[in-house]
Amino acid sequence: MKSKALALAAVLAAGAVFVHPTAAFAGTYTPEAACAKETGRSGWTHVSDNKRAVKTGGSTFGYVYLMWNRSLQKNCVAVIKTSFAGTPTFTQAVLKFKDGAAYRDPGKLTAKKYKYFAAAAGYGKGKCVQYEGYISDTRIDFALASGKRTTWGNCG
Repeated sequence: MKSKALALAAVLAAGAVFVHPTAAFAGTYTPEAACAKETGRSGWTHVSDNKRAVKTGGSTFGYVYLMWNRSLQKNCVAVIKTSFAGTPTFTQAVLKFKDGAAYRDPGKLTAKKYKYFAAAAGYGKGKCVQYEGYISDTRIDFALASGKRTTWGNCG
């Protein structure tokens, strides 16, 4: 009887290691899906020079992506968490235009905690953009990870 209970416990423990619902759920979020959810429209595509790691020190908390939607003539920036997925942490996407306009989700980094991603979109035809992403470890030490492109690009 003890051996059956021990074998069952081992099988259950192994299943918990290989199948974690939070990781599986987080894996379904893509920059395209985040931008579609933000705008209510599909059709988002990757542009050139569109990805940066969101890092602090040697740790990567996620990635920030720049996307384009031809039919909407909009840019979208999406921050996809790879660390703390499923845990609400301060997460922010920032899209800046050379003319001074900026879109942020949320408006302030400390305004809202997200479980999987943040995204912000704005009209971008003929406008050069920069993009930024932030993820904070609000569970322990409040480390702030960031990723950004500080040069202007994707001016189309």
